[in-house]
Amino acid sequence: MNTHQQKLLGPIVVIVLLVLDQVSKWFVLEHLFRPRLGLGDPYRFFDWLQSAPERLTEISVPVLPFFNLSMIWNFGISFGLLQGRGLVLLLGILLIVGFFIVWMFRSRQTPEICALGMIVGGAFGNIADRLRFGAVADFLDFYAGRIHFPTFNVADAAISIGVALLLLHGLFFDKNRA
Repeated sequence: MNTHQQKLLGPIVVIVLLVLDQVSKWFVLEHLFRPRLGLGDPYRFFDWLQSAPERLTEISVPVLPFFNLSMIWNFGISFGLLQGRGLVLLLGILLIVGFFIVWMFRSRQTPEICALGMIVGGAFGNIADRLRFGAVADFLDFYAGRIHFPTFNVADAAISIGVALLLLHGLFFDKNRA
């Protein structure tokens, strides 16, 4: 992959993940949860993006014996960490995302660029929720018996996978490693 293609790859990954995250949240909140809660017709996607609809109440829809779609509002960062920090949390997240953006544009290694794009795209998806709703919409609820993994969303998954890929790349595949 040439340098020009690499410069485009990061922003493309960021945009794709941001869109996937927002579309998944809109679909689950507006087309699955809103009707079940009896709150009227779903918002159209672009209307939903431009407004800040009321936060839906908690609801859980069983899908598989180990998976529910469950509405949880996360006031912290990924997987509910650091709840209740508000503006300080948002500023800290923006600072960290800025660091990852600079790293993404400076990188010359395709796997690293993709991993960083996943982290930044996921962060932007959750930042969009935080700015619109004051919290992040989480709805993917995996469990075994009574043990539930923390409820998460597509953005959280992208961040986690991006971090794992970044670590794997750095440990085993980084061309600049001594």
